[in-house]
Amino acid sequence: MRFLLISALLVALGSGSAWAALGENVASVELDAQALGGQHVTVPKTGFDLHQITLKDGTIVNEFVSPAGTVFGISWQGHVIPNLHQLLGSYMVSLQQGQRTAVSPRRAITIQGDNFVFSSMGHMRSFHGRAYVPGLIPSNLTAEVVQ
Repeated sequence: MRFLLISALLVALGSGSAWAALGENVASVELDAQALGGQHVTVPKTGFDLHQITLKDGTIVNEFVSPAGTVFGISWQGHVIPNLHQLLGSYMVSLQQGQRTAVSPRRAITIQGDNFVFSSMGHMRSFHGRAYVPGLIPSNLTAEVVQ
């Protein structure tokens, strides 16, 4: 089972051009929706905007945007792990070079640093995870909003 999770992550980490989203301007969200082939909806929340991209297979990608217009977090849930290269942009390097701080028996992977936090969990056809930049989260919010 661990092999399946690692294989899925490697596929999601595969090459491809990145328009970037995490840490980028809100305009990058629409580029992500186009690149991922999903439907994009914006939901105003208290202290941030939630941009939800629904992929054709039903996978949901959430991008969390601060009032300043910066994407401070992403999350996903669905049958597949979305293209993380696309969603993480320049933070992809942090994922690739990060030290795992936790690996649970339930196939969870966590990487936690000062500038980047990533966690992913799942098994075949049921994946979810999140990534965020602690320094970009608005001061009136906590990391728990990135779900």
